Amino acid sequence: MKLFAQDEKSGTTTLSELVRIYGELSPPTFFGCYAYATQSGFRAFELAMGDDFWSSTTSHWLFGIDYGRTDPRALREIADRQNADIRIYDGAWVVKQDGFMPRRDFHAKLAIMEDAEAPACGIVLGSGNFSFNGLRRSVEAGTAIIASAKEEIEERTDPLKNAFEILWNNSTPLQTIISDYEDRRAALLSKSDAMKPKKVPKAANMFWIEAGYVTKNRGKHAPGNQIFFPKGFRGFFGFPNKANEQKNSVIGSVTFATKIGPDVTNDLRLNRNSMEKISLPIPETHGFGVYDGKVLVFERRGGKFFMSAFESAEFELVFSHRLVAIKRMNGGRRYGEIV
Repeated sequence: MKLFAQDEKSGTTTLSELVRIYGELSPPTFFGCYAYATQSGFRAFELAMGDDFWSSTTSHWLFGIDYGRTDPRALREIADRQNADIRIYDGAWVVKQDGFMPRRDFHAKLAIMEDAEAPACGIVLGSGNFSFNGLRRSVEAGTAIIASAKEEIEERTDPLKNAFEILWNNSTPLQTIISDYEDRRAALLSKSDAMKPKKVPKAANMFWIEAGYVTKNRGKHAPGNQIFFPKGFRGFFGFPNKANEQKNSVIGSVTFATKIGPDVTNDLRLNRNSMEKISLPIPETHGFGVYDGKVLVFERRGGKFFMSAFESAEFELVFSHRLVAIKRMNGGRRYGEIV
């Protein structure tokens, strides 16, 4: 048994323990149970586990959607992977409630990896949820154990495994509620957005955009850093629109400042699809880990733009009362200004 405190600098994290236990056992089955899931958690997990995880492992996932914290795009991503099956704890009931209020909070954070033929069972459980922060960055603590003796399995791992298998058997298959969950969650966001001021005060000095899915422009083993903005987003960076502008042309250079790492200057370009794109600072070296699913916040500071990145729930808590003139891209990603 290993007790651990999550510390990204030392390399010991909830995710590193998942990778370690998985590597030691090479289990044919994986059972992940988490209160909520985000795109950043999915991307961090997939990058760490590697492509072979999905093809060589049958994975079951039990998530909660309490309070709408789970990003349906993360659920879609996992469900699209080979050999993956998702169920939602009390999903058929929670999805119908105002604000997705649960009758009993689903607050689990654990993974069970089992090789019934060996036999052996590995468990990683702790405080870290299935988000980038929970898996790698936040202050978390946990336990990792591999049980191989029959007595140890029966005493230590079977009771936990059996309890969550019962929850799995009584939970809702994702495909029966995912569309309803997406629609009702989007409606809640739209209702909230509609209550925000429509006009932007001249004093506004910050703006934001949901990153959504980020393409792996740096290769399949590294998180992407190329972001697409809607046409006209350049105005936030101080560049005017131009008539008869050539596709794939440079709009202007943007300098990003971050808490970690040196300033980065890259070109903002007009893409062939009329969207605007730019490469952001490398997420691993500038303290962001991954950009997938996060909300990017930019603050004008002289000739530079100071960058931050938040999970969506954290962003709403910090900035919800300061958002104005919220807009949506065709794909549903939101953006606007902060006062």
